[in-house]
Amino acid sequence: MTDFNSILLSQMTDVQTRLSKHEAMILTLKSQLDRLSGNNTPPMRMSFPLNADRPPRGPRDGPRDGPRDGSRGLRDSRDGPRGPRASTPHPTLSLSDVIHANEEVTIQIKTGLTVDGVQLYTTARTVFDGTNLKVTECTLVSSLIGMTSSKPGEILYRFMEALKEGGHIKNTFGIAPWRLCFVERNGIRLSLEELRSTVG
Repeated sequence: MTDFNSILLSQMTDVQTRLSKHEAMILTLKSQLDRLSGNNTPPMRMSFPLNADRPPRGPRDGPRDGPRDGSRGLRDSRDGPRGPRASTPHPTLSLSDVIHANEEVTIQIKTGLTVDGVQLYTTARTVFDGTNLKVTECTLVSSLIGMTSSKPGEILYRFMEALKEGGHIKNTFGIAPWRLCFVERNGIRLSLEELRSTVG
C-alpha cells in the first residue's frame, strides 16, 4: 500500500509541477502580447490538458522564483499551495542525460532544527549505474539500502514515507524530486534540477 501511495504521489506532484510551469509561461506570454498591442487588461488564467506538450523556452523577463535559502525550495505541506511559476520549462530528460555512470547522487530531506536553530538533514546516498539509482547508504531508513529505480522520485517518496512512519518527520510534502537530489562536481554541489537546466 505504501509503495502504491508513493508512486501515485510522485506522479501527481510531477503533473502539478508541469501544469504550474505551463500556466506561468502562458500568462507571461499573454502579458507581453497585451503590452505590445497596447491592451492593459490583466491576462486571464488558463487551464491545460494533462497531456499538453511542454512549450518552448520562455523570455527572460518573466516572473522569477522567490528567494531561496539552503532548503533549495523544500516546502512543508502546511505552507499551502504555491502560485504559478515562470521557471523555464525543460525538455523531458533521462538520468543518463545529466548524471555520469558510477556518479554518486545524494537525496536530502529536512528533519528539523537543533536548539540553536541550525537546520538538520538526513540523506540517502545512491550510485547511478547508467540506468538506475541504487541506494547504498541511508542511516535513518536502513531498509531502503539496496533499492534501485530509474526514477529519483520513487526513491525520494519511499524515503519520505519511511521517515514519517519512523517519527523522524511530521509531514510528507510535494516537490519536484530533482530539486532534492544532488551531485558534487569539481567541489561544487549541484541539484539535478540545476544540471538539467544546462542540458540542451
